[in-house]
Amino acid sequence: MKHFYALNFILVLGLMLGACGNPDSPEDSEEPADDPTEEESSEDNGENVDEDESNELEPGVETVLQSVEEVGASLEEDGDVSTINEQGEALEKDWDQIEEDVEEQYPDRYTETEESLYPLIDEAKKDEPDVEKMEEWVQSTSDSLNELKDEIGTKE
Repeated sequence: MKHFYALNFILVLGLMLGACGNPDSPEDSEEPADDPTEEESSEDNGENVDEDESNELEPGVETVLQSVEEVGASLEEDGDVSTINEQGEALEKDWDQIEEDVEEQYPDRYTETEESLYPLIDEAKKDEPDVEKMEEWVQSTSDSLNELKDEIGTKE
């Protein structure tokens, strides 16, 4: 009886794997394998791709900068822990959206920014954040992000 179940299991597993098919086969593919017009257009626009990435990166950097400034404003106003925690989460989310692009296009600026950004985010998530340390990190992160923003502006 155990052999019967094992045989059925193998049979069903084989059918499931067989149904997946070969993604390289032309029948299963929705697009033709060789599309010369797409390749040519991406080669012709190689320089425009960098400009498009920079154009998309600048608003993202501005969003992260605003998030950092909001954290700084909360520290100066009331220092409410729950607000700081929420803003730390929002800051991390905003940074995650542009992090790969910044790392790829501006590796030096990326390293410099993260030296103060990640300690700021980590401290903002704590139950009892150290406001003095955070104020320093807000300032250095803001400076770094402003320099990145300027660098992006001059690259275009």
